[in-house]
Amino acid sequence: MKFGAYSLLLAVAAANSVFLAALLLSRTGRHRGSAWLAVLTGSIALRLMPYILGFAGAYDLHWWLTFAPFDVTLAWGPLLWVYVVVLSTGRTPPRMPLHFAPAAIQLAYQLVAFALPTEVKGRWYSGAHLSIVEPIGMVLVLVSLTAYGRAAYLRYGAWQAWLDDNLSNREETRLGWLRVVLAGFALTAALGIVLVLVHLFVTPLDYFARMPVIVALALLSYLIALLGYRFGGQAIPIDAPTRETRQQLELASAAEGAVLPVVEGASHVPAPIRTADPGKDYAADAASWRARVIAAGWHRDPALTLARLAALLDTSTRSVSRTLNEGSGESFNDFINRIRVEEAAAILSTPGAPDVLRVAFDVGFASKASFNRAFQRHLGTTPTQLRARIAPAT
Repeated sequence: MKFGAYSLLLAVAAANSVFLAALLLSRTGRHRGSAWLAVLTGSIALRLMPYILGFAGAYDLHWWLTFAPFDVTLAWGPLLWVYVVVLSTGRTPPRMPLHFAPAAIQLAYQLVAFALPTEVKGRWYSGAHLSIVEPIGMVLVLVSLTAYGRAAYLRYGAWQAWLDDNLSNREETRLGWLRVVLAGFALTAALGIVLVLVHLFVTPLDYFARMPVIVALALLSYLIALLGYRFGGQAIPIDAPTRETRQQLELASAAEGAVLPVVEGASHVPAPIRTADPGKDYAADAASWRARVIAAGWHRDPALTLARLAALLDTSTRSVSRTLNEGSGESFNDFINRIRVEEAAAILSTPGAPDVLRVAFDVGFASKASFNRAFQRHLGTTPTQLRARIAPAT
């Protein structure tokens, strides 16, 4: 057995993945959902083992290694989905064994086949396994990754919508890193689909021909673990969602084929979809609340949330969301940031105005990035451009 360039490359990648998985579970790196991400990273590293050994010639010298239980790919999709669910809600979804039953069967099959006598194992591998079991397994893995990847993306979208509806400063919780993780899985799965189609319908692919997807897996394990360790602890979960928000999430979960965790003291029956009350003047209420927010300066609080504004207005979060949506066509985030941007523009338009960053903080933004993004969104320009246009006239 000899370790060449391919074996060493993959061995380093696997070791790196194991290290990052351990780091995710360490005391300093542990955060909500880290255990699930660590298991996912470790299972990807485990999948590299047959290729590390194969390129080194281990299977040629030691045939008994065939069916060594390195493959739990049917767990990857559920692990990714559970990780996103735990990050977004702080809770694991119910009925967990059902989601991991296919992976358990996959592992049991390998253990039984691994225990077979060497001669029987050889006949089974070259016969029924290669012609029937392996093609079926490939298809099942791709179906699992596609279904659970879609479920994770729907959960991600519902989480983003919740953050828009409940936080006034969103740039710090944009979840771009999680979008990269999901995109990485999608691209790797797409590459896997191409190779599976070629393997099944064009020509069987050996170890070397499968190298692109194996390298992609190695890079993916590094990417998800590093991003999860760096940013996972900063994610703001959905905390005690309102009835309307819960309805939105239940609709997303229905599309996912998943079940939401039970919230203590909350009804698990989805609320009926309600239409706007035709007798209520939502526009007038939204305008009145806007005037109150501006007069009291509540928008200048960078930590302002939907729940906090509802308390200040002595109403419910549901009422605030509906009134803003129906009366001004805006989410809570857009409503507050529009007020902030308009005040900032008025300040920047006056002679001797403070610098842009000072204005951003004064009107309630938590960072210059969120200020610039909101300014561009609501006024179609940047603070610097606005100031440059006004300067010559003054």
